[in-house]
Amino acid sequence: MRRRFLASAVAVVTVVAVVWGGIAWWKSRYTVTTDDAYVDGTLAPVSAKVSGQVVELLVRDNQQVKAGQVLVRLDSRDYRAKLEQARAAVLIAERRHHAAIERVGLGRELAVSQRTQARAAAIRADAARVSAAALLDSARATVHARRAALASFKADHDRAMAMRDRATQDLARARELFKKELVAREFVDHAETDARAAEAMVTSAAERTSQAQRDLESAEADARTREQGFDPQQLGTRLAEARMVDASAADLNAKAVLQEVKVREAERDLADAQWRESQADLQLATLNVEYTELRSPIDGLVSKRSVEIGQVVQPGQPLLVVAALHDIWITANFKETQLRGVRAGMRAEVFVDTYPDRPWRGVVDSISAGTGSRFSLLPAENATGNWVKVVQRVPVKVVLEETPSGNPHTLRTGMSAVVTIHFR
Repeated sequence: MRRRFLASAVAVVTVVAVVWGGIAWWKSRYTVTTDDAYVDGTLAPVSAKVSGQVVELLVRDNQQVKAGQVLVRLDSRDYRAKLEQARAAVLIAERRHHAAIERVGLGRELAVSQRTQARAAAIRADAARVSAAALLDSARATVHARRAALASFKADHDRAMAMRDRATQDLARARELFKKELVAREFVDHAETDARAAEAMVTSAAERTSQAQRDLESAEADARTREQGFDPQQLGTRLAEARMVDASAADLNAKAVLQEVKVREAERDLADAQWRESQADLQLATLNVEYTELRSPIDGLVSKRSVEIGQVVQPGQPLLVVAALHDIWITANFKETQLRGVRAGMRAEVFVDTYPDRPWRGVVDSISAGTGSRFSLLPAENATGNWVKVVQRVPVKVVLEETPSGNPHTLRTGMSAVVTIHFR
């Protein structure tokens, strides 16, 4: 009886061992497991960007906060004063910039005005030359007209003298005939009247001829005077010289004005740069005022608060951490010998030590680019002679699946876990 019991016990143990071994073999073939795993998540440190004294502390440890919520306020009076200074500097620089632009415009208008004046002077010189030529032509025409008039008056004088000679001869014959009593006294009187009329005509013609001669001489003198002042070659030379002088003066003035315009343009560019610099200072001052309010970058719980009211903080100094419990995952450190069949997208099962009876489903998200020791602060150096081979571990990121109530908020970063990855 005893032997039968022992045989049955041995058979049961053998069956259990075989079954257990079969299960272990199946699991080793289609799953890999590690207990070197931890809950991980997003930790957003909140640090000061400007120095200042803490005047308000609006959160406590482990308090739920929203993204954008004010957590800490610093004393902003100094920064607000600098902000007002920056605004005043922007206003001053803007006015200087506008004034510089107006000065450049005025300089350009002055250059255009001087060019216009130089052109007007040249036009006036041409007009003077044309006017002088017209006056000379008029004087010459007057001389020709006076010469024609003089010739006409001389012809009249010659005719009057001829008529006077004929009247004188007629008077002498009339007197001879009257002495011989061949004609009456009236015939002699008529001859005398004709002689006196002819003499008067001669006198009048002589006076007109003399006046015409004087007019001609006056016209010729005026023409000679204008001809002496209007030598075409000399006048052209003088006009060219005058134009050259005007052009030189205009060129010098234009260069001076252009140089002044360049100086004003440089002043305008400098004013523009100063204006932009003042705007940048204003933006920086505005940001510094905003930086006196430290806001939460994400939704989560406040952790590691290391700041108190009245404390003076410096830029870059960490004040607290916001842990995003809605964005957590599992970092499982598998042995390098276990990763042969592990791929992204495989199913995973997670047990957290805090809740050993509650499994969480997950998916392999990614495998690290290197082992944990490779990315440590002091990587291992195996170049010594007494090197001992150690199996390395590679971090694998496992993302937990959504649950009906959302992501598992009950988990906290740093909790220990056991992760099993299923190949099928």
